[in-house]
Amino acid sequence: MSEARGFLIGHGRRAGWLGLLAGLLAATPAAQAQRLLDFPYVDSLTQALAGQQRWADLDSVGRLALALGTDYPALRRRLGAGALATGRSAAAQRHYRVALRANPLDTTARAGLVASYLAFNQVGAAALLARDLPDSLRRALRLTPSRVLTYVELEGSTFQTDERRRGAATFGRLGVGSRLSPHLSLSQGVSFYHQEIELARHGIPGQADNRAIGQVQYQALLLAQLAPRWQLKAGYHFISQSVNHLGYLALAYTRPVLVAQAGLYAGKLTDTARVQADLRLMVFPLGRPALYAFGWGSVVSSNGNAFPNFLLGAGGRLRPWLWAEAWGSAGRVPVLAEADGTYVYNLFDTLGRRAGASLLILGPQRLSLRLSGIAERRLLADYYPTTYTLYSLTARLAWTW
Repeated sequence: MSEARGFLIGHGRRAGWLGLLAGLLAATPAAQAQRLLDFPYVDSLTQALAGQQRWADLDSVGRLALALGTDYPALRRRLGAGALATGRSAAAQRHYRVALRANPLDTTARAGLVASYLAFNQVGAAALLARDLPDSLRRALRLTPSRVLTYVELEGSTFQTDERRRGAATFGRLGVGSRLSPHLSLSQGVSFYHQEIELARHGIPGQADNRAIGQVQYQALLLAQLAPRWQLKAGYHFISQSVNHLGYLALAYTRPVLVAQAGLYAGKLTDTARVQADLRLMVFPLGRPALYAFGWGSVVSSNGNAFPNFLLGAGGRLRPWLWAEAWGSAGRVPVLAEADGTYVYNLFDTLGRRAGASLLILGPQRLSLRLSGIAERRLLADYYPTTYTLYSLTARLAWTW
């Protein structure tokens, strides 16, 4: 009997709030304005809608209230929670920022803002903003001030070509990440590349030697989160063949719907001075992480010549556990550094057009698997110059803490 009574009371309350909402939406604009200027009415209605997780109704009421000038931190927190729950992470950031400006000690608003940055995979900004959260919340968000390991990833690639003078190749990489402080994080990687190639003998047309190319690479990247919107990156890349040292410096700027970055590489590869300037941009056109577009332009200076290279791509979420992206690039370059110096292509053959696609599968326990396929057009500059296609398949397994 008591259970039935509780159900009837709860049902009656829900019906009451639904009636208020229906009455509000059916009222004339003047009547709507009058009701939404009443703070107790707005506060009670939005609290009830948030409690029932009626996010669309909450957003409608909240927009009307804000347009009429009814604005206060609790309303912003509720609108932020609704936006975050429905995947509108950029809108959530805006609401939580307004609430925090009104009360910088608002733990709920700060935790929501941190979660909205994490939704965009902006971990550095999230870690910086989480400094003032209680330890229990930081642990729940996996944003403790320091951590020896934040991720470990294993990557392997195989390369096949239709050019007889270039044999199959393999690539393997081990990468690890660490958080040194809320401001600093460090990523490092060790990789190995092997390929059998045929090189023409100098000055003797038609004569060639088979050579096994094997090189070990080391890469380190230090990220300094200067402010939630600003990040400084400093990196170093070493390749074991000949004299190969490359330094890297970049500055990134983040907004709720875009990330812009300018970077510069400088050093020596195969005893030749190389400089590469980069400009990168990623946009979220719907204000949601579920859909994004990206692109960057690079100019490589080598032996007094400038070589431009451009890339455009897009990606999105197909399922909660499955993401996909595709991209293409053009522009002939003798060398190319990508992904903040994680990969440095020190090529015997000039790189031309490329096209690639990948799937990201999110597994349990913060485990993820990325599968990629790329086709590249390269120019083999020999006594008999020719272009050929190089195909690669890559699998990358990562654990994140």
